[in-house]
This record gives sequence, structure tokens and C-alpha cells, in this order.
Amino acid sequence: MTNEMKLALISGGAAVIGGLVTGFFRWAVDRFNRPRLTIDYEGGDANLVHVDYQSGNTNIANIYIRARVRNQGRRMARRCRVFLTGLEEVHPSGQTTQTSYRDSIALPWAGDQFGTRDVPRGVEFYVDILWVSKHDPGWRFLVETLFANYIGLQNYGGTYRFHLLVTADDADPGTCAVDVTYSGNWLNLRAAQAP
Repeated sequence: MTNEMKLALISGGAAVIGGLVTGFFRWAVDRFNRPRLTIDYEGGDANLVHVDYQSGNTNIANIYIRARVRNQGRRMARRCRVFLTGLEEVHPSGQTTQTSYRDSIALPWAGDQFGTRDVPRGVEFYVDILWVSKHDPGWRFLVETLFANYIGLQNYGGTYRFHLLVTADDADPGTCAVDVTYSGNWLNLRAAQAP
């Protein structure tokens, strides 16, 4: 093998190795800088919101349960959506039972805004999980369409575990579960992040 052939082989090998290193470096930088979504229920005033207002001669008094969405990554989380992915009954023993709910349905951002939202780093957004009325008992699930086979879920008295998932372009999904206890009386409404 001549020196020219050896030099060509070394140059070709160096180019391949350089391409692999450059590609890995770009992938690692992209992975490091990508959005990192979290969703939780920290139990503050922003999670349990009382909304009282007058509509004509009618007094409207509702309580909303909300989860917090944050981006702890370096890049903007684009086109975020939050889904209700599961609903379980939680018994006093701590055991859970799957309800008839078998779907993934989008939840609205606080203020009844369905659709996607860009979430920059350092900003908190809230998503509505459910609401109850101070005047009329029953669970009100905040989904665009509550299918007929789920209507019976609104009359349950006890604890539901809501499984939530937040997604965005180029980000791993974030998940959490929130336990909400409600017997039909809004004074006994309780919520906490599930263990």
C-alpha cells in the first residue's frame, strides 16, 4: 500500500469520524435545549378557584380544579395540549377501580380555551380539570364533548383520580394524577396530587 493510499484512507476515516462526532454533538445540544414539560397540582389558590358572578338575576357560583403546566427546558414548548387520559375511583382502602372512561380527551386551558398553547420557560399556565356548582350538585368534566356513555360518571360520590398528560412538539410528555373528593356538597370538595 502506497503512502498516498494510506493518506487517503486516513483522511476518509477522519471525515467519517468527524461527521459522526458532529452529528452526535448536534443531537446532544438539541436534546439538552429541548422543552421539558411538567404538570402538577401543588394545592395553591391557583388550583382551586372560586368564580362568583351575576348573570342577569342569576347568581353563578362555581369552583374550578386546575393543574399547573410549566416548561422547565431551555426552548419554547410549542403547541402544548393537555389530555385527560384516565379516570379511576379511589376507595378508602387506597385501592383504585377503573371507571367506564376509556379515552384521551383534550382539556381546556384556564378560561375555557381549547386548542394548543406555546409555553415559554418561566411562565405558568393552568388547565381546567373540572368544576362544581355551589348551587347544583354533580361533577362537571371540562371536556369539549362528554360522550353519552360517560354521563353517569357525573353522579358519583367519592374520590376520582384524574390522570393527566401534557404534550408539545419536540418534548417528552409530562404526566400527573390528581385525586379529587366530592360528595355533591361543594363545602367538602378536596383535591390533592395523587401519590
